[in-house]
Amino acid sequence: MATIEVQTGPLAAVERQLELLSPRDRILLVGLVLFVTALLVGGYWYLLYGMLEGRAADVRNANDTLVVVQGLKTELDDHQTRFAAQEDRIRNNSNRPVSAWIEELANRHSLSEQLRKVDEMQSESLSDEMSRTHYKVEVRRAPQEELYRFLYDLETSPFPASVAEAKFKVIFRNKEKFMDLTLDLEVLKLQEAG
Repeated sequence: MATIEVQTGPLAAVERQLELLSPRDRILLVGLVLFVTALLVGGYWYLLYGMLEGRAADVRNANDTLVVVQGLKTELDDHQTRFAAQEDRIRNNSNRPVSAWIEELANRHSLSEQLRKVDEMQSESLSDEMSRTHYKVEVRRAPQEELYRFLYDLETSPFPASVAEAKFKVIFRNKEKFMDLTLDLEVLKLQEAG
């Protein structure tokens, strides 16, 4: 007696359906399966490529941000170095009286007789450690050349002072040109801890 094997299950149903198809329909089915597989692989590749491109854009943005941050860090280091130098300059000159410094400059440029006054006007606190004081400096009937040299030394000195306002008045005496100068001088000082 011959035995007949009967397959059951979903795979058997697929095999029976394939046997019923004509050779032309089988080729069309294989082509359809290959087309769908290629479509799925292409779609999956496109999805992965898009995700990878998104990550690459994130990396590029992070790299650009890193370059900006490194540039800012370099700039910050430069400013901190300059700030420390200015702080040392103020600290080194904080105990020196402004009037003594101005008189020393006037003596250096032969203007001690023309220097009329160095008066403290007003003081304002800039922070817990720093204050700015305004001084009024008057120089009368000074020769032009010496006065300009005096001003140049005043501005380029390491003393923490700068000219906020300068008023000049030209005077002719015996066909010679003299100048009167009134300065509003700003001086930075460290406040005494109290």
